[in-house]
Amino acid sequence: MEKRPENKPEKFPLAPDFTLENQRHEAVRFSDILKNGPVLLVFYPGDFTPVCTSQLCNYRDSLESFQRFGVQLVGVSFNTPLQHKAFAEKYGFDFPLLSDPKKETAKLYGCTSLLMLGNVSRAVFIVSADGRILYRYVEPTSLTRRKADELLTILVGLKQSGAI
Repeated sequence: MEKRPENKPEKFPLAPDFTLENQRHEAVRFSDILKNGPVLLVFYPGDFTPVCTSQLCNYRDSLESFQRFGVQLVGVSFNTPLQHKAFAEKYGFDFPLLSDPKKETAKLYGCTSLLMLGNVSRAVFIVSADGRILYRYVEPTSLTRRKADELLTILVGLKQSGAI
C-alpha cells in the first residue's frame, strides 16, 4: 500500500499576489518583483507623515544591509503615484513605492484595523522569492514601527534556518 503524504498546513503561507502602480505610474506585479529575490514589504499609513518618514528613512539607510541578504524593499500606502514620486525624490528612496488607493492590498494582507477606523496599520512582511510569508508583524499602534536592526536580526535567523 502506497503511503500518502500527510495533509499538514504550510509553515509559511503564500503571500497574496497583487498589481499596483508605482511612483513612475508603472503597473508593478508583486510576483514579478519576487523573481529578483525576497522582499521586505512595508505597509505604511502615509507619505510625509513623521513616523512613516522616519521608518522609511531608517530602511533606506540600511538598504545595503538588506541587500546582503538579497532582500528588496517595497513600500505600499494609499497615496497616489504622484505623491509617492515627491516623497521618494525628497528623501532619496530608490525603491518602489506602490499606490493602494482603495486599501485592497492592505486588506488582503490583514493590515487594516477597526481600531484605526479601517485605515492601514503599519506592517512589515518578509516574503521569500517563492512567495512565502516568512515573517509578519502588524504594529498595534500607528506610533510604533519595526526598526531596521530588528528586521536584520530576523533575517539572520531566517538565513540560518535556510528559509532565505
